[in-house]
Amino acid sequence: MSGATAEVFFEPARVRVEVRSGTTILAASESAGVEIVSGCTEGMCGTDPVHILSGREFLSPPEDHEKGTLERMGLDTAFRLSCSARLIGGTVRVRTDAF
Repeated sequence: MSGATAEVFFEPARVRVEVRSGTTILAASESAGVEIVSGCTEGMCGTDPVHILSGREFLSPPEDHEKGTLERMGLDTAFRLSCSARLIGGTVRVRTDAF
């Protein structure tokens, strides 16, 4: 794969995928064949939270609409919406069944 890449490990599926930087966790899961239920894909409905186990520093910062949705759901900074969190390099481990 050319260009900057990022790696995602999905738990509990135990699946790894390498994708281009800038890819959302949701798109990475689709590439890996790991199902994450999603709705609006705009970071507002809250159907696709994932628990970030490690590598939080390799994700784009949450935008206001995502922060608002996570706050409304009562989720702390260990969670991100898979449709909004973009991979910016490195390795990220996520748990898809924690919510």
